[in-house]
Amino acid sequence: MATTPQSATITLDDFLASAELSEERSELVDGRVVALGAASFAHNLIVTNISGTLFTALRGTTCRVVSQGMLVKPNRSENAFLPDVAVFCGGAELEPRRLELLLNPVVLVEVLSPTTADYEHGKKWENYRRLSSLRDYLLVSQEQVRVEWYTRQGEAFWLFSEVEGHDGEVGLESIGVTLRLAEIYEGVLPADGQSA
Repeated sequence: MATTPQSATITLDDFLASAELSEERSELVDGRVVALGAASFAHNLIVTNISGTLFTALRGTTCRVVSQGMLVKPNRSENAFLPDVAVFCGGAELEPRRLELLLNPVVLVEVLSPTTADYEHGKKWENYRRLSSLRDYLLVSQEQVRVEWYTRQGEAFWLFSEVEGHDGEVGLESIGVTLRLAEIYEGVLPADGQSA
C-alpha cells in the first residue's frame, strides 16, 4: 500500500542511509519518499505462493527469485523500488551503495490493492520499463483471480495480456516457467475467483 510522497526531496544516497536504519518499507520516486503500508494477509499469501513456485521451478538454473526487500533501480534514474517479487538470471548485477540495488531483473511482480493499483500501473511501470533486462511485468490482483501481464517485444514495445480464472496460466518464456493462477491463488480466493 503506497501513501502520498513526502514533500521534501532527498538524494538516493540519503534515502538508502535512512532505509538501512528503518524498519518501515519505502521507495524513492523522483526525490520523494513513498511509504509502503502494511500488506494484507491475501497480499502476503500471493507473494509467498509466487515466490515458492518460482523458487522450485528455477532450481538448477542460473535464475534466482527474491521477494519483498530487494530494492530495484531502473536505468538512468535515481529512483528505487521494492517489487513484491523479482527474478534475475546469470548472476545479480548490483549497484553497491549503502544498500545494494538490483539492476538486472528479468521478471518483476507487483500484487495490487485498491490503494496501490494506480501507482503500480503508472509511476512504477513507467520506471520499470526503462530496465533493459526486464522481459515480463506481472500485476496480480488480490481481489479476484486475475493477472495483467506485460511482455517485452523488441526494444521499445510491450505486449499486454490479461489472464483470469483458476485454469489460467502465465507462460514466462524469459525464464522458462509457467505460473498457474490456481497456484498463485491457492488458499487465497475460492474457485469462483471472488474474494471471500
